[in-house]
Amino acid sequence: MADMSGQDPSEITMATVDEERKGATFSGTVILGIDPEGGEVVFFRDFLIEDYKGELTAYLATDGDIKKSIDLGELDHKSPSFRLPIPLGTDTLPYNTVVLSDKKSKKKILTINL
Repeated sequence: MADMSGQDPSEITMATVDEERKGATFSGTVILGIDPEGGEVVFFRDFLIEDYKGELTAYLATDGDIKKSIDLGELDHKSPSFRLPIPLGTDTLPYNTVVLSDKKSKKKILTINL
């Protein structure tokens, strides 16, 4: 769970998602926050993916550009709430989007503005 205690609420970067793309529905909350076990994470809370058959990879990106991004890894479809760690020492200030792309084709499926 992303730990927001001690953080100024106005500085918590998050987005609510309710989108339909390529026949699939994505809904939930995406938060850029502090992990209680250390480091920053992108936390997916109550994040549901319906009717998507492939595997998705998440990227923390600048303006939705995967070339200017950090590969966070594969999404966990089994659990609606999960976290993807950001490498230690990463300056997250330039990153303002999370991009979900198809793992196999590398095509962008959804861009989430934080």
